Amino acid sequence: DKAPLSKSLLLVPSAISILLTLLFQHYQKFFAYNLQAIKEDFQIWRLVCGRTICLDLKDTFCSSLLIYNFRIFERRYGSRKFSSFLLGAWMLSALFDLLLVEIAQYIFGITINSLPSGFLGPVFALFVPFYSSIPRVQVTQVLGHFSITNKTLVYILGLQLLTSGSYIWILALSGLVS
Repeated sequence: DKAPLSKSLLLVPSAISILLTLLFQHYQKFFAYNLQAIKEDFQIWRLVCGRTICLDLKDTFCSSLLIYNFRIFERRYGSRKFSSFLLGAWMLSALFDLLLVEIAQYIFGITINSLPSGFLGPVFALFVPFYSSIPRVQVTQVLGHFSITNKTLVYILGLQLLTSGSYIWILALSGLVS
């Protein structure tokens, strides 16, 4: 309720991702986040398509659950402020993606031609206000030593998303920095 942007970010990219995975596999190449094509062939449209739709269903599921949990910020800030935050985080994380890839190539000699696709940069950027502004409420304890809070599931989903791909740490770091 009262979170139309979160609902549309939950439904539209998820539906497109499922359709691309199940029915239209031959169109997946248009949604690949191919950095080589962006830098060498100046295919800027790949930056938009590759950073919007997830091609992996596990990433789609985890990011959808995280967007559902982060809808509290749209209710708190309003749709206009929330959308401007997401747009700013999306653009800054795209810039940081390119910078981190260049830094990884310069320092470690790792050549990265493509990154995982999806709306992952802004999703990871939402962890910063989640950590700082949502209070921690203990729900229960496991084995008497480990406390389970209202934030535990969100952090587990973020960790699952972080470990789902080989270079997704670049997207996570750029989202957190943005």
